[in-house]
Amino acid sequence: MEYDFDYEIYKYINEQAENYVTLRALLEQNNLTFSEARKKVQKFKADFSNLLSEYNIDNDNTVKMYSELIERINENPGNTDLQYLYICVMTDSGLLNKIDSNKRIKEQQIRNYICQNEKIQELSDFLRLQTENRNKLYKIQKHLKKALQIKDINCSEESDLLYKLTLQYTFLYRNSDNEIYRYNLDSLLIHINSDENLKSVKPYIIFAVLSRKHGMIQNRADFIPNFKTVFQYQSYNIMNDNGKNFNNYQSYTELYDNLRRFYEYDKEVDIELSDFCFANLCPLSEWYYIWCETNEEIPMNFRRKVCSLKPISFPMIYRYYDYSDYDIDEFKAEYPEIYEIWEKTVTPDFTEKFLDILCDDSDISELAEKLPYGKEYSGYAELFLYQSASISIEEKMLDTAEKFVKLC
Repeated sequence: MEYDFDYEIYKYINEQAENYVTLRALLEQNNLTFSEARKKVQKFKADFSNLLSEYNIDNDNTVKMYSELIERINENPGNTDLQYLYICVMTDSGLLNKIDSNKRIKEQQIRNYICQNEKIQELSDFLRLQTENRNKLYKIQKHLKKALQIKDINCSEESDLLYKLTLQYTFLYRNSDNEIYRYNLDSLLIHINSDENLKSVKPYIIFAVLSRKHGMIQNRADFIPNFKTVFQYQSYNIMNDNGKNFNNYQSYTELYDNLRRFYEYDKEVDIELSDFCFANLCPLSEWYYIWCETNEEIPMNFRRKVCSLKPISFPMIYRYYDYSDYDIDEFKAEYPEIYEIWEKTVTPDFTEKFLDILCDDSDISELAEKLPYGKEYSGYAELFLYQSASISIEEKMLDTAEKFVKLC
C-alpha cells in the first residue's frame, strides 16, 4: 500500500481545522497564563537539551542526534532518561527540532508544547504499562514450566455462551453440531479456570487456541493445547493477500475483539495483560493497522503506538522551503523512467552514505549528482535523497521502539 503524503497532510489540516481551539481557551483548559506557558516552553526545551548533553548526544545536527540516540538506546534500552528522550523526539512537531525553530511565533510554540506534552504523557504511560505487562507475561511463562493442577469445576454455562459466540466465525461456524468441538471448548475452559495465572489472560488464550489450532480443537477428541506454545510468538504473512489469509486474519482479529468485550468486566481477567499478549505475540494487530479501516481500537504494541502519535512531518531533516519549487510527485509523473532509475540506484547502502554526509554537515550536491541525470535535475535529486533518508530514519526510530519492550 503506497503512502500518500499529500493526502495525509490534507486529512491532518482538515482535522486540525475541525478541532481548532483559541489560544485563550487552550490556556484556560490547561490552567496556564500566557507567561506561564512561555516559561514551560523554555524549560521543556532547556531540559531536553541538557539531557541530550548529559548522554553526549548531538543537539545541533538533527540526523546525528537520531543516530546517537539509537546507539545509546541499543546499549541501554532500560534507561528511563533515554526512553524519555526517545518519546520527546518521536512526538516533536518542530518545537525541539533545530530546523526553522526560530521561525515559530510564541503562540505556535505554546500550542506545540501543550499538544506534545499530552502525547508524551500518553506514550510514557503506555510504555510503563507495556513494561509491567511484559513482566507479568514472564511470570506466566515461568509458571507454565510446572504441571497444571486441574480442578473439578463446572464451566458449562460459560462454555455454552462461548460456543454460541464463536460459531459466527467462518473458520468455526460449521461446528453447530460438532460435539467434539463443544467438548474440547468446555475442557479448555476447565483448564484455564483451574489456574489463576491462565484465567487472568483468558481472552487471549481462547483467541490463540481457536485461531492457531482450530483444526485440532474441532476434530481431535480430548484435545488439550500446549499452553507453553500459546505464549510463544506466532508469525503470519501480513504483507501479501493470497485471497484467503486476509479474510482469516479479519476473522481472528474480530474474534479477539469480541472475546475481550465478553470478559471486559470479569474482575478475574486482566484485560490489559491479555491485550498486551495479543499485540505482542502475533502480528495481527499490525496487520489490522496497516490494511484495515481502523474503526475499532484493536490493541497496539509499543511500536504501533509510537507510529500513531508521531507527527506526519517526522523526521524533519531539511528545510521545506529550500525545495518549495520542486514537486517530486510531478517529477515522477513527468519522468517515470528517471524516477525508476533513481529508485534502483538509491539502495540502502547509498542512503547510508547520504546519511553520513548529513551527519558531517557536508555538501550533499556531489552525491546527488552521482544519480543518473542528477546534474540536470539536481534539486529533484537532492529532494529524492532527502525523502529516502527520511524513510530510513523513520524505520530505524520505529524499530528502536521494539527495544524497550523486547520479549525474550
